[in-house]
Amino acid sequence: MKILVLGLFVLLFAAHLQASDLVGTMRSLREKAWESEYIPESDDSIPPLTAYEEFEVVELFRAETIEELESALPESYPMPWLEETLKDTSIPWEDRYWLDRRVRAAISQNLHVFYDTEGNPVHVDADGIFPGEFYWREHMIADPEGWNVPEGAERPVALEEWDIGHLYNAYGEREGEIAVPVPVIALSRDGNIGVITSGGNDSHHSRRQPLACFLHSDGSFREIPLDTMGVYDAVISADGSAAAFSCRDRFQLSSEERNARIGPVYVFDSDANLQTVIIPPVALGGYWRPKMSADGRYLCHMARGANTCLVDCIDNVATLIDKPIGYYDRNTCDYYFSPDGNYLCLGGATTGRILDLGTSATSVYLDSTSANEGPHHEVAVCSSNEKLVVALTYTRGERPNLWRELVLHLGGRRILTRRVPPDGVSLPIQTEVSPNGHYLLLNPTDAAHGYPTEHSSYNDVYNLPFVALRIEGR
Repeated sequence: MKILVLGLFVLLFAAHLQASDLVGTMRSLREKAWESEYIPESDDSIPPLTAYEEFEVVELFRAETIEELESALPESYPMPWLEETLKDTSIPWEDRYWLDRRVRAAISQNLHVFYDTEGNPVHVDADGIFPGEFYWREHMIADPEGWNVPEGAERPVALEEWDIGHLYNAYGEREGEIAVPVPVIALSRDGNIGVITSGGNDSHHSRRQPLACFLHSDGSFREIPLDTMGVYDAVISADGSAAAFSCRDRFQLSSEERNARIGPVYVFDSDANLQTVIIPPVALGGYWRPKMSADGRYLCHMARGANTCLVDCIDNVATLIDKPIGYYDRNTCDYYFSPDGNYLCLGGATTGRILDLGTSATSVYLDSTSANEGPHHEVAVCSSNEKLVVALTYTRGERPNLWRELVLHLGGRRILTRRVPPDGVSLPIQTEVSPNGHYLLLNPTDAAHGYPTEHSSYNDVYNLPFVALRIEGR
C-alpha cells in the first residue's frame, strides 16, 4: 500500500512538473510570437551611426504628468508611434527591444497597467510597482494591495513590516514572489535573485547584526551575517554572477575604533557563497546607491571626501578614481556603467567625464564645466556601448527657475545642444542611451536608483517626465 501511494505521489508530482513546463513553454512561445511580429529581427549589415555625416534628433513621445501618460494609454499595445519604430529593421533589434521594455515599465510603474501578448491591458492592484534591474527593466516588483503576509510566516530580520511582493514579467504575467518588495532591492536581469541588507539599521544606538539577504523568485530568502557592524548598500550584477554588500557607515564599537570609519565590501557569487572581502582605501559614502557592471566585475561607490571609489571584484582591489587637472568637482555623486561594461560615466556637481575601464584613459567633457558654477548645477552622464553616443544632461539656472540642457556627442563630436523638459522643478534628470545609441530616454535620475523622485513614498511618481528621442542618421 505504501509503495502504491508513493508511486501515485511520484506520478502526480511528475504531472505537475510537466504541466508547469507546458505553461512555461506556451508562455515563451507567445512572447516570441509577439516579438517576432512587432520587433522583427534586423539585418546584420545595419551601418553604425558613425557612418553618417549629418544627424537629426527627433522626439517620439513625451509624458510629463500622470494625466498625459494616461491620455496616451493605448486600448491595444503598442501605440502607433511605438509600433512604427519597433518594426523599423534599419535599427538594431537590441535597441528596439530596449525601447519596448522601457515604455512598458513606465506604464506599469505609474499606472499599474501591463499589456499581454495579445495587446490587452492587464490591471494589477498594487500599493507600488517598480523595477529591480534598472537598465532593461524586463521584470517589475509589485507590492500587492493591502497586507498579504500569512500569519507566522518567516520574514527577513528588521523587514517584518514589509509585505510579500509579486514578480511580473513585461507582459503582466506573474512569475514568482519576492520576500520583501522594497524599492532599494537590486534584482538580476532574469529576476531570479534579488539582494538587500537585512538586520542592521541606521541607528548607532540600536545596533543589530547586519545580514546579506538573498531573495529568490520562489519567495524564499537566505540571510548571511556580515562581520563588520554598520550600514550597508546591496547591489547585484545584471547577469546575477556577483553581489556586493558595501559598508558605507561603520558603527564605532569602542573608543579605540573611534576613527576607524573604513568598512569592507563583501562580494558573493550567485549561490550566496562569499568570494572575497575588499577593504577600500577610504570610507565609503551613501549619497547615491552604488552601481555594478552587468558582468559583475566592477562596483562603483561614492567615497567620503575622495568622492568616487572603483572596486574590481575579480582582481580584489579598490582604488580611488583620479581627477584631471583643472577639473571642477564639488560632488561626484552620480555614476553609470555603459551597457557593455567597458566604460564608467561620472557626473554630479562636477565636470562630466567617462573612464575607459580597459585602458584607464579618461574623456573629460569640458562643456560641462560652466554648468557647475552655482550650488544647484549638476550633470548626468550616460553612454551607449563602446562610448559611441554620450548624453550629458545639465541642470542650469537658479531655483525656482531651473532648466535642463541635453548635449549629445556621437563618435567623439558634438551633434546636439538642446533645452529639454521639465522646467522649473528640482528633479535631477538624466538621458539614458539604448545599447547602440539609436534611442534616448529622459527620466529622473532617481528612477535609475530605484527610488521615487521625491524620496518619500514608493506610491509617488517614479519616472516622469518620460521623453523618448531617436537619433536619425542623414
